[in-house]
Amino acid sequence: MTKKRILIVEDQGITAIDEAQIMCNLGYEVTGIAITGENAVEQAGMDRPDAILMDIKLAGEMDGTDAALKIRELYQIPVVYVTAHGDKKTSKDRLFNMPEGIGYVVKPYTKEELESEIKRLIG
Repeated sequence: MTKKRILIVEDQGITAIDEAQIMCNLGYEVTGIAITGENAVEQAGMDRPDAILMDIKLAGEMDGTDAALKIRELYQIPVVYVTAHGDKKTSKDRLFNMPEGIGYVVKPYTKEELESEIKRLIG
């Protein structure tokens, strides 16, 4: 069976490396790491991952929400926002109002929370 492929979008190097390691430990293939919203849109088009982990606050002109909307519009790739902005209750409430193909986890998250959200979107 082919591994599901994940693109990580995170402008904090150590966090990106940690997320990549978690994804690999969960059995996913990491296609790359983007540090700006603009780079995320470009890489998503080239790599066509099964899902994207997207920080909301990013370096560059395009933040994570704008990049996610553009990626959803162009490529219909599911996006999981991974952010420090919010609390567990707020994030659960937001899930009920998220557009299709968008998920949300709050840092610090558990490996199980992240895996659950990815599986919800891509199986």
